[in-house]
Amino acid sequence: MLAPPKPPSHDELEALIKEARERQLRRRLLGAASIAVAAVIGLGAYAVVTGGRLDRVGQGPAKGGRATGPLCRASQLSATAGLIGATGTMLGPVTLTNTSVSACSLPSGRPRVRILWQGRVLPDRETGGMDVSGETPVRVLAPRSKAAIFMDWSNWCGKPSAGTIIRPTFQLRWADGLRVDAPSRAMTPPRCDSPGSGTRGSSIAVSRPLTD
Repeated sequence: MLAPPKPPSHDELEALIKEARERQLRRRLLGAASIAVAAVIGLGAYAVVTGGRLDRVGQGPAKGGRATGPLCRASQLSATAGLIGATGTMLGPVTLTNTSVSACSLPSGRPRVRILWQGRVLPDRETGGMDVSGETPVRVLAPRSKAAIFMDWSNWCGKPSAGTIIRPTFQLRWADGLRVDAPSRAMTPPRCDSPGSGTRGSSIAVSRPLTD
């Protein structure tokens, strides 16, 4: 009969345990090194995409307050006007949408507005600001985000006359040169409340860019 295997001595057991621990440590070190290499490669790729600046990680475009992006260009924005009748005036917003892939800053302050119809400018006078309670001013537009500029057009006494269906374009112009055209859906001009004829009573009030 074969004799049963001799159990390892105490010294041999210590050596086997030490070898097993060393193998386990090597596996852990190799795993950590692989993760570190992958992280470096990922950060390097991100730096190439973002122009070599790693300090952009974790930063996002602001939605209001202090501007943090370049000024918006007209080519980055789309606009539509949605005014509706209310007690003889036309009220509603022009909605601005950032259609680009980069955040941009809207100019500060209220824009000037011209009303265009059939190739001509409808005379009006801007009466100042329009305050909309509960809305937050917007300076920076992230990609695909929106802002609203509210308008109150009232007391139109020229041609086309009140009741005529028109599709005007509201042209927003800021002092820095940005100009955005906002086509309107079908609407009628405001009611004429001025005595006699003429356009001296027509007025429009405009808000700053606000949350949509």
